[in-house]
Amino acid sequence: MLVEIALQILRIVLILFIVLGTIGNALNLFIFTRPTLSKSSCTLYLIAASIDNILVIYTALLTRLLANGFSIDITITSNVMCKLRFYFSYLFLALSPYFYILACFDRYCSSSTLASRRSLCNKKVAKRLIIGAIILACILYLHMAIFFEIIRIGSSTICNAQLGPYDLFYRIFYLIVYCILPSFCMAIFCILTLINVRQQSRRIQPILATGNENSHRLDRHLIRMLFSQIVTQLLCVLPFATLNLVAFLIDRRTDLFWFLNQIFTLPLFFSYATSFYVFTMSSRVYRQELVKLLWFRHERQNEKYLLQLCQLNKIVLLDLKEFIEKKLIEITALADKHDISKHEQLITNLGKYEYFELARQHYHWN
Repeated sequence: MLVEIALQILRIVLILFIVLGTIGNALNLFIFTRPTLSKSSCTLYLIAASIDNILVIYTALLTRLLANGFSIDITITSNVMCKLRFYFSYLFLALSPYFYILACFDRYCSSSTLASRRSLCNKKVAKRLIIGAIILACILYLHMAIFFEIIRIGSSTICNAQLGPYDLFYRIFYLIVYCILPSFCMAIFCILTLINVRQQSRRIQPILATGNENSHRLDRHLIRMLFSQIVTQLLCVLPFATLNLVAFLIDRRTDLFWFLNQIFTLPLFFSYATSFYVFTMSSRVYRQELVKLLWFRHERQNEKYLLQLCQLNKIVLLDLKEFIEKKLIEITALADKHDISKHEQLITNLGKYEYFELARQHYHWN
């Protein structure tokens, strides 16, 4: 009974995670590469995490759905497939928390009062650290490609860690290296960053330029997004880590443990599928960039329409001020056509595409 319930839950939830996770992480990539967010080195870590999340979805989640949900287990076809599936699945599962640790480190350095630490917040350092994290994870999890194999337990054939000392080592290793250590590092950097931010807020630092104000605003939103994702990650890892601790004390061959293992693994996958939705709820800047992205096609259509409108009305696109002074007044046939400030204000408030649509209707352009 418990097995059937777990299978039904697995089928529904994992399919949902795959669909929502693919859409969400793809949107993450589009949004983080937009000019507003791509200025910060922190976004490189978030881009790397989003790419890794997609890899997790199609290595760990999809193969788990096929094996446990529909009894299509590719890992029992050969030892090579067994080793490769577990090695890459666990490797990709490990990378995303590492990237979030690096993102937390980046925000800690960015919020520091020491110039030497702030100098570490650049894209060159970020790329090196990302490559270093990938190499480290490849080395740390290499033993899984060696000691995982197809084994028979009763009438069942499964791909699992070699029974005996390695099985115990693997469980301790995974509990520490995946569950405890990344969570501890993320929590430490988050606390240190909050301390830095609080210290900065107590200091009087007048902002001399709008660019600095925008930069600080972006930093605050990135910290908020990152902390929200870290809290989600910690909450999702907690049930899985707790079960792994309990597993050392109980019989793991019972149906009850199998049921709990399947159910408690689902929150673990939740964090890989929902980062986009966490970012959307936690940051107004992220929501604004999402709206701009979704309206990009509409803007391109407006731009095409604008060019056609300019050709029909013999308008030449020039610098904004020059355009207003030289061209706009020439084609406005009704009242207020010489009120340059009016047109400047309209373009500033509405944007050039919206302004042209309004002007077209008001002045009855073709």
